[in-house]
Amino acid sequence: MGPAQEDPVPGVSFRVLVDEPLVAAVAPDHPLAGGTGAAAAGAGTGAASGVGGLPLEALRGLPLISLPRGTGTRGVLERACARAGFRPRVVFEAADPRFLAQLAGRGLGVAVVPRPAESVTAGSGLLVLPFAAPVPRARIVPAWRTAGPTGPAAAALLARLRTGLATAPA
Repeated sequence: MGPAQEDPVPGVSFRVLVDEPLVAAVAPDHPLAGGTGAAAAGAGTGAASGVGGLPLEALRGLPLISLPRGTGTRGVLERACARAGFRPRVVFEAADPRFLAQLAGRGLGVAVVPRPAESVTAGSGLLVLPFAAPVPRARIVPAWRTAGPTGPAAAALLARLRTGLATAPA
């Protein structure tokens, strides 16, 4: 699952297998590109706001492109925006991050996706802008009832997931 909160709810345990920062992906001519423009297009990363990254507040009022409501990543985005004092204005949503990148590439908004965004934005010319601290993070975790069975099969499954996800291509 992709949890929206930092800690599991009471009675549930989980182990973090994937922990990636969220980033903003924008077309090179987007105002958030801040002059990085074509020089950084296709390079995969850009930092329009300098070394510290893009402040989350920069998304206030902008059209956002995100994973659907109910996903952990969307929950993380909504919580981070709430902490920054605003509600995200999501105008497009899709379950496939590559489709989110295509929409951003057409200038329809800012795609908020988990890194490694390069696999999602490859060949699109999008700029990938890291967020300033505190950086919202997307995580993938297996979850189980704390009081539930924790036998050898569950341990083997967790080990296999860790190994498989660690070697999966980005």
